[in-house]
Amino acid sequence: MSALPSVPSQANRHFLEAVVNLSETQEIALSEDVYSEKGVKLLARGAKVSAAMYAKVISHKLVKPIEVCISAGDPPSGAMLVRVAEQVLDELPLLAGICSWTQGRVTPMGMLSKCKLSASAGTLLAVAFSRSENAARHAVMTSLIAMGIANAYRYNDSQLMAAMCLGGLFHDVGELYVDPAVLGGGKLTATQWMSYASHPIIGAALAREVCGFDSTTQRAILEHHEYADGFGYPRSLRAQAISPAGRILSLAEILSALVQKPAAFSRIDIALKIMPGEHEPELVTLVNELLRDARLASPDKVEALQHDVNANVHSVFLRIADVLAVYDELMSKTSAATPAVRAILDEAFDRFAEVQKAFASTGVTGLASLDGILDEDELDESRFEAHCVFNEIAWRLQRLSRELVLKAGKMSEGESRALLRMANALAGTPEPVVEEMQDIAQDAAVEPS
Repeated sequence: MSALPSVPSQANRHFLEAVVNLSETQEIALSEDVYSEKGVKLLARGAKVSAAMYAKVISHKLVKPIEVCISAGDPPSGAMLVRVAEQVLDELPLLAGICSWTQGRVTPMGMLSKCKLSASAGTLLAVAFSRSENAARHAVMTSLIAMGIANAYRYNDSQLMAAMCLGGLFHDVGELYVDPAVLGGGKLTATQWMSYASHPIIGAALAREVCGFDSTTQRAILEHHEYADGFGYPRSLRAQAISPAGRILSLAEILSALVQKPAAFSRIDIALKIMPGEHEPELVTLVNELLRDARLASPDKVEALQHDVNANVHSVFLRIADVLAVYDELMSKTSAATPAVRAILDEAFDRFAEVQKAFASTGVTGLASLDGILDEDELDESRFEAHCVFNEIAWRLQRLSRELVLKAGKMSEGESRALLRMANALAGTPEPVVEEMQDIAQDAAVEPS
């Protein structure tokens, strides 16, 4: 693994704002004196974090990052993590199929309860959990799922299991450096997406320099949005270039979103089958085996969806046609398609063709012809499956679009324009919006070491 960037010496304003907000509900104090890079003492050990502190440090580069100089009075404890885990398992019984393992006296609940964090790591997690009502739940759920997969994948591998426990809890801490407005959902501009896509890099740097985690955990956090087919981020790694911990955490992160939705088994089944190659086949098989008994005990209750399948099919076909037209146009313009751009566009188009093939193979385009053949329950099931297929296809096209955005950010303005045209077509943007690509915003980036 290439050297990670370092946590910046100048405090990130989004992180510091989150710390100040948390200080309004629990005491956070400085664990050591804070000095500017020029040797000026800005704050004394023991001082309480407040809005006034923000003003004193935000404009200075510091001798030590502010992240290692603060200590929360009530960081997340093992008991708190177990309470969240018990609540999640009570609400989502299907998770028991993944998390009901033991290794001697070791259990997933036991690992969470004995989770030992340094003062800095505990404070970082407290700040991360404070940013949204769902943050702790998502982190604990991802940790449980990752531990369950790891146990099935490499039984009794204590290092991998510990990395999954901590990696799941801390995988999104890098989002503390990202503008909350970017995290609120909705479509992002190219620059906003580049800012957000840096959060695994930031998270891995925090894991190393603030939390003191081992390299396995650092890599898991760094790679939790990588996919085996090379269309993940931040480094677009493929297959075995992703560490085992990264491959497991990436899959666990996807599952943590799907298990909360109605008819979760069907959604998971479609998501894991629709595009072979996104995740390691062995891991996919293990997940299916872990969930098999739970599915038999509690089968899905399929939603009755009143959505227009024909309209959705038409929408997908329009997007496919738009992508084809933009690709042909760009490849025919020598000014827009330098050799580097052509190589990226060809790779993206090949992946797009795979998505197109996957869509055709699902059979949803012929669903309307079954209206007079299937009974209402069968139609409900078919409509629901079609709904899941449309969501998954849209997500794959969005991922491919975002991959082009990241690559555009590393190229000249002229080259980036061509890639952004293709990215907009893949994302379904009605009118191509070409932006001048900039470096990731300073307040959401980390400086090279």
